[in-house]
Amino acid sequence: MTKLRTTLSAIALSGAVLAVGAAPALADSAPGGSVSPSVTASLTKAQKLSKLKNLTEDSNASTGRWLDAMNQHLAHKQSIEKYKFNWKTDYCTHARDTLPGGYDFKMACWRHDFGYRNYKGLIGNYYFKKNGHKKRVDKALLRDLYSACDYKPWADPLPPSERSRLRAACRKTAKTYYDAVSAAG
Repeated sequence: MTKLRTTLSAIALSGAVLAVGAAPALADSAPGGSVSPSVTASLTKAQKLSKLKNLTEDSNASTGRWLDAMNQHLAHKQSIEKYKFNWKTDYCTHARDTLPGGYDFKMACWRHDFGYRNYKGLIGNYYFKKNGHKKRVDKALLRDLYSACDYKPWADPLPPSERSRLRAACRKTAKTYYDAVSAAG
C-alpha cells in the first residue's frame, strides 16, 4: 500500500510539472487554435527560412516532414501556424494531377507550390533562383513525382505488363513536368 501511495504521488507530481511547463505555451496561443501575434513576431526571417528549407529538401525525410506539417496546418496547430506559411495550391496548374493506373501527383505539386510561394514571399524571386532554392525545390518535385509513380495498389487489378507500361508512362510524364518547371518556374 505504501508503494502504491508513493507511485500515485509521483504521478501527481509529474502531472503538475507538465501542467506548469505547458502554461507558457498555452499562454501564447489565442482562442480557437490561432496563433497570437507575440509568437509570430518572435520568429526571425532566418528561422522561417530554416524551417522552409527543412520542409522542401530533396529527400524522402523532408517529404515526410512536409506531410506532417501540412496535417498540422489543416488541424490549425500552433507548431506550424506560427510560421505563417502560404499553403495555397492549384496542384499541377494546367497539367493533369492524376494519371491512368491510379498515379496521383497532387501532393507532389502542392509541396512544390508551397516551396515556390513561400520562398518568393520571404526572399523574392531573384534570391529564390540565385541562392539555389529553386533548383532544390524542383529536384524535390521530381523525387516526389517519381515516388507517386512507384505507387502499386495492394490488390492490383492490372496484369504486371500493363502496370509496368503505365509506370513507365508515369515516370515519363513526371520528367516532362520537372523539365517544364525547371525551364520556366
